[in-house]
Parts: sequence; structure tokens; C-alpha cells
Amino acid sequence: MALLEVKNVTQQYEDVTIIQDISFTVEKGEMVCLIGTSGVGKTTLFQVLSGLAKPVSGEVILDGENIVGKTGKVSYMLQKDMLLPFKTIRDNVSLPYRVKGMSLKKAREKVAPYFEQFGLQGTEKKYPSQLSGGMRQRAAFMRTYFFGQSLMLLDEPFSALDEMTKQDMYAWYLNISRELELSTVFISHNLEEAITLSDRILVMAGKPGRIVEELVIDRNGTEGEDFTTTQKFTDYKKTLKGLLMI
Repeated sequence: MALLEVKNVTQQYEDVTIIQDISFTVEKGEMVCLIGTSGVGKTTLFQVLSGLAKPVSGEVILDGENIVGKTGKVSYMLQKDMLLPFKTIRDNVSLPYRVKGMSLKKAREKVAPYFEQFGLQGTEKKYPSQLSGGMRQRAAFMRTYFFGQSLMLLDEPFSALDEMTKQDMYAWYLNISRELELSTVFISHNLEEAITLSDRILVMAGKPGRIVEELVIDRNGTEGEDFTTTQKFTDYKKTLKGLLMI
């Protein structure tokens, strides 16, 4: 059974249908990207998946449980890191446990073992303004992880980073995902980013937005190479450009 099953989800606002009949699955440990032009309903879909909005029809099944309208079941990270400037990194990443009613002392104890794993050792007592963009983003990922742990929803998580930092973050996130067996659904407008990170790419198009194509990223035969320089990578990018013109 898939970790996440999205079944025939349709959402409307003020009688305007934004997304219609959206269905897909996410397996444990899988990374799935949603791409599509602006206004196609990607963020609306994320609001449904996170429980922040109830669809007019359809189901969202996480690990066998229908989570429609239920918040706190998945981790949801927005484009900006949203770290609180007046709190230390330790207390920023402890927020999910504090929201759940845990004492400050216990919350700090819960997050402490993860600082090394997330590459943040030594930052515990620093403030967000003292960290680089990449380190702030790691802290944001760490905090997001504690909100749910089974499924991460990431809305353009790397868009605010410079190109060199992005490349480092791609490698880091792929590694931490394997270590923690994270399942991820992320939104991206960057085709190279989508191909680099994804196991599958879901292309959304139309008004209302629908999933019009699923592209499986096959890296077999490219071991030992920089995947971004291979013919497969170039072909995937060409295919996606064509699909986005639908």
C-alpha cells in the first residue's frame, strides 16, 4: 500500500473550480515533484493535502487514514524559511513539539540528537541572522521534519537560494531523505531541479488544473556520471517543456 493516496480530489473557491479530479500516489521514501504554470492549482492542492482546506470532493489517505481536513498529519514547508528571528535555532526547530504542548526542556531534548544529522551542529544557540541561507534552509527543513516525519510537502523550497547553494542543498536533501526514509512531494518551477531530485514528476495543466502526465525519472545506465550532463537528462527536460505548453 502506498504511503499517500490522493483520490479524485476537486477543489472550488467561490464556485470556481481550481483543481479537478486529482489522483496520484506516493510510495515510502519516494520524491515526487509537481510542476505546472502559475495559477494551475499546485498550492491549492498542497492546502488540501496538509488539511488546511477541505476539498469539495475526493479523499487524501495517509498510511491508511483519511486525513481530509486534518492538520498536523503531514509536514508543510513554504518557500521562505519562516524562522523566528528572536529565537535561537534550537528553539526554532523545537516549535513543533512546543505547539503540541511539550515543555521547553523536553522539546530541546527531543531535537538535540538531530543537529549533527542535519548538518547543524554548533548552531543550536545561534540566531537565524547569524546563519547562511543554506544553513537557515536546513534549519527550516529540520523544523518541518518534526511536524510530521512521514510526509514532507515542500513549496519551492530552494527558490530563494543562489545557484551554488542550491546544488549543495540538492545533494544534502537527497542524502538526508535516504537516511531518514523521507517521502516528499515538492512544487518546483525549475525543470532541472525537478529532474535532479525526483523519482517521478507530475505535470499539472489546464483550468481547472489536472494532472496531464506522469514522468518517471530513470537513472539506470548513468551511474558514475553527472546526471545533469547525460542525454537522458536533456531528453527529460525537452519532454517537460513540451508538456508545459499543453
